[in-house]
Amino acid sequence: MLKKSNYLIVLENKKGHYLVYHSLYGNACLIDKHGLNLLEYFKNPVNKDEFLKLVKTESKSDANLYIDELNNRRFLVNDDVDERQYIKRDMEYRDSHCSEGYLSRVLQLITSNTCNFRCKYCFEKSMYKSEARTMHQSSEGNQCMTVSVAKSAIDQMIDILKVNNNKVLTIEFFGGEPLTNWAMMKEVFDHYENGDSELRIAYSVTTNGSLINEEMATYFNKYGVTVTISFDSPQSTARVRLDGKSAMELLLPKLELLRRTNNWVTFNSVLSKETISTYDGISLIDFAKEYNVKMIGLILDLDLQFYRDEENRNDVLNKIWTTYKYASKNNIEIVGYWHQIHMQIIGKQGTIFQTGYKTCPATGCKISVEPAGHVYICKCCSEYMGENDISSVLKTEQYKDYAMRAYLNSPECIGCEIEGFCSGVCMGSLEKKYEKLYGIEESSCEIFKEITKKLLLNVSEEDLDLIYLEADLIGCELHA
Repeated sequence: MLKKSNYLIVLENKKGHYLVYHSLYGNACLIDKHGLNLLEYFKNPVNKDEFLKLVKTESKSDANLYIDELNNRRFLVNDDVDERQYIKRDMEYRDSHCSEGYLSRVLQLITSNTCNFRCKYCFEKSMYKSEARTMHQSSEGNQCMTVSVAKSAIDQMIDILKVNNNKVLTIEFFGGEPLTNWAMMKEVFDHYENGDSELRIAYSVTTNGSLINEEMATYFNKYGVTVTISFDSPQSTARVRLDGKSAMELLLPKLELLRRTNNWVTFNSVLSKETISTYDGISLIDFAKEYNVKMIGLILDLDLQFYRDEENRNDVLNKIWTTYKYASKNNIEIVGYWHQIHMQIIGKQGTIFQTGYKTCPATGCKISVEPAGHVYICKCCSEYMGENDISSVLKTEQYKDYAMRAYLNSPECIGCEIEGFCSGVCMGSLEKKYEKLYGIEESSCEIFKEITKKLLLNVSEEDLDLIYLEADLIGCELHA
């Protein structure tokens, strides 16, 4: 007996088609009104063979294939099935095996905790809750990573990935301003290059861009480094140097250098209480296009209080959507955790079962190492997990807590239309405000749900790999 899934979400788009997806597993596709009628026919359990007796002889084969397709997408399920069984099975495996490091694939190296800027929205001075994190952040011995600390962390991660047969290690150089410790980064590039035949190494660096020179640009190009520059918009007053002057004049020649050396450059643009008044998505896209920037990450404020104001929420939603639409016309990709939700639903990004996380790799897939070797799950999070020995860190209860957080932000999330794809707000923000990992901010939920709905309703049949199910082939009046 088959029935319509309890987790089916149906959205009618402007063309009169229906975008259908499973709120736990995705598998989105477009159907027409006949397909919708068929799904409603299975609202109560129906025997498939009995149903096929209603179908005209010449359409039975097509109808049978159609039902199988809906079944494969989990839109139709056996009436006695537990639809959460795959999640439960995956959770049980992770609970038992995460200490082995099979999730590990990202190493964040906090190259330096110093910075030559003092951007108004920087989270480092106000984010942390734990005494250990606050102490490590300001400790004199934790400001500049040595080559030995970096190599030790990388070697450990390489061993862990190879044992688990993972093929790609991503190394993120982060800070502070990581380029204040260029000598160490250069030695890492020279020593590890892009890995070997067993394990490929991919690099990224998140920087304010002001210190980039010819040598750095050459290295970035040689090793395929993703250069992510923190840049809000041309009008921003939030990115300032230590002397209080605007950072723009320092950045322009660096962007020109990166363009000339054919580097892959992305922007990270923050929508926060400090930047929202001057943020202009149109000018941001025009500026990015001028310097051949092909991707922009729109990062939402880590201060949870900001979104409780309805005016702020609406302002953020409007600016995201305006930026997204204009960027699409200019072949610039706009991304962010909010964007990854719909990408999973439509099958353009792997779900937790393929990637190990929904939107945030800090739920088990990332390890962050401070300059002195202290290990955290991410630069945003506060729970200290150990020092130098990553294999031991993976066996801690703290690491397991982060890893298991990948499945559910809060019991209140059960039944949400984006439950299977959303990691909620930053775990560091929850630690800061509530001293716990599990919880939701309803105001932030509204932003995630609303922007996901907008993206799905504007999905292009031509641009996306969706299967359109021609339900009219069934050729019968199901409700007669």
